[in-house]
Parts: sequence; structure tokens; C-alpha cells
Amino acid sequence: MPAQVAAMLLEQRRPRGDAAADVLRMDAHVRDLEQRAADRAAADIAEYARLRRLLSQFRRSWFARTRRAEVRAESEKVHDSYREACRIHAEILALKRALRAFVIAMEPQEGLLAEAAAGWARSPAVPAGVAVFEEVSYFLLADTRRDAAPGGLAGTIGGEDYGELWRREGDDPIEQPLARAGCWQVGYIARTREIYAVRRCGTESREAWLLGRGFTAARAHALLAPLMARMQEPNSLILVAEKVVSAAHQHPGGSA
Repeated sequence: MPAQVAAMLLEQRRPRGDAAADVLRMDAHVRDLEQRAADRAAADIAEYARLRRLLSQFRRSWFARTRRAEVRAESEKVHDSYREACRIHAEILALKRALRAFVIAMEPQEGLLAEAAAGWARSPAVPAGVAVFEEVSYFLLADTRRDAAPGGLAGTIGGEDYGELWRREGDDPIEQPLARAGCWQVGYIARTREIYAVRRCGTESREAWLLGRGFTAARAHALLAPLMARMQEPNSLILVAEKVVSAAHQHPGGSA
């Protein structure tokens, strides 16, 4: 195990006897630190941009010169804070990558670490061939047949549910790492013969993905039902999206 990973595991996370569970808890802790550092950097760079705009608005006067010097000093301080946040973020990201690379290199064959390794090897990026809608309402408006009640209140997709806990890096809740649960729903719409996914993560936007079309109900079930056993893997949403895109390409004429 990389020295920095072992040190953090032993000193900060208080191992509890189950190595696999300890690794998952540590990964969640590192992801939390990563997000906090990213948020800090984003806030600092936004404040720096605000101060630079303010500097450009000062007129030529004694008071303006004095105030400009104060704002310039403040902006430099904020910029230093931004650079420090970026440095911390980079270090945390390197630690997360080292931990995950170590687990993947072990090639675990079963259990929590095998599940984690499979998911960590996948990128959380949207797979090629997936259509993304910023809000579920846009997805429904694009084809009213997708609505559970056409002509009624928008917002409910009329599809068959294939799980509501699909995972994607960046969307998974961090508070309970051993729950291994995400917040994406995957479903099938018989009227349009489409497979879709919707993000249902608290205050996050309800983004919708169109994963594939041209599937019969039987084919969709045969594809999605076995994958539900892997829903707890990290980035399981990407797994199902890739499988659907591949199956759609194998049957481009709508006979999938």
C-alpha cells in the first residue's frame, strides 16, 4: 500500500478490523475533502474576479487611489488563498488516485473491494451516444409520450422502474459509504421504446439521460434486470449506460 495511503488509513480513519470497509470509509473521507477543496477554490476565484472587476471601475481621485490599493491588496490575498486551495485539491486528488490504483492493482475477485475496483476503473463521464437533458422537464417536452399523464402536470416519466440507487462519481452521497447507494433512477418507457436515467439527488438538478431507443419491453428487461445486481458498484450508472448504448448499436433498426 502506498505510504501516504497507509498513513492516512492508520492515523485518521481509525481502522475497525474490516480492511475493505476501512478502505471504503477512507475513500469517502477523501472524496469529501476533495469536494471541500474544490468548493473553496471555486469561491475564491469567483471573489477574485469580483474584486478585479471592482478595480477596473474606480475613477481617478485621491479616495479612489486609496480604495484601489485596499482592493488590490485584498484581491492578492484572495488569489493566494485560491492557489493554496488548488494545491490542497491536487494533493487530495493524488491521494484518492493512489488509493484506488492500489485497490485496482490488487485485482480482488470478490467482496467490497472487487466491487469498488470494478467501479473505480470506470470514468464518470457521460458515455458517447447518450443524450443529456439538463432538466427532466426538457426530456418530457421533447416527446410528450414520455409523460406518465400526457396533457397533465409535467414532471413524471411514464416508465418501468429498474432501480433508483444507480451510482455516479460526484453524485453519490458521502455520509454513508458502506450503503453503497447512488441517486440515479433507470427506467424503460414502453410508448417510446426508450431506456432512460434521471438524477434524483436532493437539491441537484433532475438531469435526464436518454440511453437508447428502439428496445422492446422484453429486450429492455433482459438487458437491465441482470445489471441491477451491480447497482452498488461505483459508477454503476456508467456501466448500464455503456451496455444500453452498445446494445442499441447492435440493433440500429429498432429491433433491439
